[in-house]
Amino acid sequence: MDSTPETARVAATWLGRRDFAEVLALQLELRERVIAGEMPTILLVEHPPVLTLGPRANEADVLWDPLRRAEIGMTVVRTPRGGEVTLHAPGQLVVYPVLPIGRKIREHIVRLGEVGVALFAELGVGGCEFRMAHPGVWLGERKLASIGLHISRGVAVQGIALNLDVDPGLFAALVSCGLRGVEVTSARAVGGQAIAVEAAGRRYAELFAASAGLALEWR
Repeated sequence: MDSTPETARVAATWLGRRDFAEVLALQLELRERVIAGEMPTILLVEHPPVLTLGPRANEADVLWDPLRRAEIGMTVVRTPRGGEVTLHAPGQLVVYPVLPIGRKIREHIVRLGEVGVALFAELGVGGCEFRMAHPGVWLGERKLASIGLHISRGVAVQGIALNLDVDPGLFAALVSCGLRGVEVTSARAVGGQAIAVEAAGRRYAELFAASAGLALEWR
């Protein structure tokens, strides 16, 4: 019989390509379940093109007009997470741990970023580092991943978006995270190995669970 305590487990689910708003609603529903005592869950997903705006986001940082966005089916969605304007798009792995963290917010943010650094290193992108000042994974002055959270009653939602092989032209649609003049890029563009988003998600979940000391259960 498996004697691992329930509190030391985390489930993980690959959702495929799903709309941002749909997955945000799922996270909020799962948060209520976690608060009620159910097992935490890591959602792994790839989104169609979407610009998400945090509460502090400046709408002037959305650079493409509605017509240009409509040409490629890009939407704009408000989100409760911290941060400003962020791009989600095909070729990007987005990881949403719906996880009780209490007051260990910094620890959770650092773990999200450092696991991202480890994943990029496995893909052959060495020299990356996590930076708290503008939370995410950086390679020199180029940003490869962004982090944004929303926490309520000690349970976090939202998480990290890791650029694996995103169409570089899409980054022109916004001022990412309010950082003018900063280049946002993908692992493939800086010499990283090609990897399917699902495979990257499964590996990220393994690394994250190991880092947090949690037993991983796939669903």
